[in-house]
Amino acid sequence: MEFDKKTAGRRLDKKIGQLREKSYISGELIDLLDAVAHLQLEARPKAGFTLPADSELAPPEAVMQGVPLVGREEFPHDQAQAETLLTELIDLLKKAGGPLGDAATVIEKDIDSGELSVTELFQKFMEDDHAFFAPWTERLGQAPKTLSFLAFAALSPSIEAAAEALGEKLPEMKVPAVGTCPLCGSLPLISSLEEKEGFRHATCSFCRHHYRIKRIACPVCGEEDQKKLTFFTVDEEPGFRVDVCETCKTYIKTIDFRQLDRIAVPVLDDLDSLALDYVAAGQGYKRATLSAWGF
Repeated sequence: MEFDKKTAGRRLDKKIGQLREKSYISGELIDLLDAVAHLQLEARPKAGFTLPADSELAPPEAVMQGVPLVGREEFPHDQAQAETLLTELIDLLKKAGGPLGDAATVIEKDIDSGELSVTELFQKFMEDDHAFFAPWTERLGQAPKTLSFLAFAALSPSIEAAAEALGEKLPEMKVPAVGTCPLCGSLPLISSLEEKEGFRHATCSFCRHHYRIKRIACPVCGEEDQKKLTFFTVDEEPGFRVDVCETCKTYIKTIDFRQLDRIAVPVLDDLDSLALDYVAAGQGYKRATLSAWGF
């Protein structure tokens, strides 16, 4: 489905309004994420990228067995656009102040001095190089994930646009063999139950591709034994549940708005259901990916 900026904008504004009703999410944080999300929304239709030749993509039979169409490190993106967005995002964080603003100031100084290469930053993020980002978690004090957040936020519009185009090259398949993204191979950020049958879909934590996954299976380790898979809900968070796996001790939140008059915006639903992360962590489970915003 072709990206519709107006529809996406309306859905974004409605979801942001719902987030403002959450007492445990600060208004300052919502203001910041609102600004970031709208900046990305404006950038996405303008993203430029070059898709790999069909001969460079994984063959259909491999994709159906869990091999990604394109590796994350080779995923198409718009480097020039990301560089421009990075500057704008740093300014947003500095204006917001607090720990994020302090962290953004440190990062900006290192970029200006040449100590931090923007090209290398984007390359290391695409490669998912944790060793590169590790020292920054110590340098940035109370906002240790700021550098990776900035890199991802700057790259996201073009990555998502490329994912939309690459999605048209996927082979027809009802349910992939594994729970990872068929486009880039990343783990899902969040899942959702859709249609009256409750088909389970996932939203990729990297390229945001929306794809079908097995209803009864752990998308992280592949466990299918129902005795080792369960879920729980919290009365205060209707429309959400937490699916947990006793084999790998991970969890993934699941959206189920089928009986509710609510729209799903996965990256914001992840924040909307933040209370469930605390409950899951308190029960000894861990999430396999960072939150949608990386904080």
